[in-house]
Amino acid sequence: MEPISATIGSLVLFVIFVATVISIVRNPNHGFVGKLVWLIVVLLTSVIGSILWLLFGRGKVTR
Repeated sequence: MEPISATIGSLVLFVIFVATVISIVRNPNHGFVGKLVWLIVVLLTSVIGSILWLLFGRGKVTR
């Protein structure tokens, strides 16, 4: 892989990661513990964690 395409790919992954973290922090549907768990999942699994958040984490939590 050429250095330019590797840099662009890394930049895209970084933007997705940052957008996911911001989405988690600003989400009113989860409490502190829920947000902390999601942040740990995203930090440990990177892109897969971001996809999981977008598919399952953003919805309403019944209390």
